[in-house]
Amino acid sequence: MEQKIDTSAIMKKKQTIPEDKVQGRSYTSNATKLLKHMDRLQIIQDGGRPKPVMFHMSPANPCNLTCSFCCFANRTMKEMLTLDQMKSAIDQFADLGVLGMEFTGGGEPTLHPQLDEAIAHAHSRGIKIGICTNGSRLKKVKNWHMLSWVRLGMYSWDEKKPYEYHLEVFEGLDIEISAAYVWDGATETSTNPNITGEWSDTKAKKLASNSYKEENFMKMLTWVEEKKIPCRIAFNAIKSIEEVQKDIIRIGELIAVHEEKNGKLKYAFLSDFNFKGERRNDNCYMHMVKPCVFTDGNVYVCPSAELAPENNYQVNDEFKICDIEGITAFYDSQVGGAGVSRRHHNCSFCKYAYQNELIDDVVTETRHNEFA
Repeated sequence: MEQKIDTSAIMKKKQTIPEDKVQGRSYTSNATKLLKHMDRLQIIQDGGRPKPVMFHMSPANPCNLTCSFCCFANRTMKEMLTLDQMKSAIDQFADLGVLGMEFTGGGEPTLHPQLDEAIAHAHSRGIKIGICTNGSRLKKVKNWHMLSWVRLGMYSWDEKKPYEYHLEVFEGLDIEISAAYVWDGATETSTNPNITGEWSDTKAKKLASNSYKEENFMKMLTWVEEKKIPCRIAFNAIKSIEEVQKDIIRIGELIAVHEEKNGKLKYAFLSDFNFKGERRNDNCYMHMVKPCVFTDGNVYVCPSAELAPENNYQVNDEFKICDIEGITAFYDSQVGGAGVSRRHHNCSFCKYAYQNELIDDVVTETRHNEFA
């Protein structure tokens, strides 16, 4: 049984949770992010066709890890997008005027054998490119110089070789490097098939569980501070709200212990994560903000629809907006204003609940708009 770190003494002092600003830059995920795209909100409010700010693309479903928090952990799914599919989606979204894209999971994007070609194509279309990777295969990618940002998943934990990422591949490049650490993995009440064993084997679960010891969390804090890499501490989406609230308290306690010994954290921070226990309503507008091209050749409303336990942590037709070849036609059919083409999803876990509510306010007609 894991030995808990004693925080009783330090808890007599005031604890603080680090905010999501690092070296003057904001790493927020909440609704204020949308305020940087007022032009898009104005189009929606004026009744024009809404265009996505960015899109996500999951090029490959296989992964070389099986993290216990992962909602994409069904490793029986081996699909990969073809290069032609990736190029088609990139071209259509580029023509729509998207500002950026992110290669993400599904699985580990660097496992796709033609990832470099897809990166080069998006770069040729003037799209800013990011990637979310577990960081274990950084030397396999050649076109890092074409990317604007990379987010390292702090999941490649090994007791003997913690976080041996080949960060030298980024030397001399104008690329924003950040990280994400998902606090805690499986719980006894988890229903995620990756935890129950329906999807993954015990060896994989054992590998993932090493990441979640409190001592390793403390080592992670030290690592990101030494490397000066902004790191978002996020939460396990397969837990209950009550469990997450307890986690937040425990994170604060551990951070207080770390800061007592090492000084105030400058690079690790707690993610706001848009975590809401209840939604105002089921209005969903994420297809206007950040749709996701998944490995099955379809486009879904957002990259996080799989987080809903009621959907068995899988995408399904409820969240599908079109297939890859239908991207242009779908967005040409959308309308804004009070008749906005909203969707209706009431996911029990919604990373973008606050963003949905902001757009809901923008498109909802109210009397006396002139008054604050």
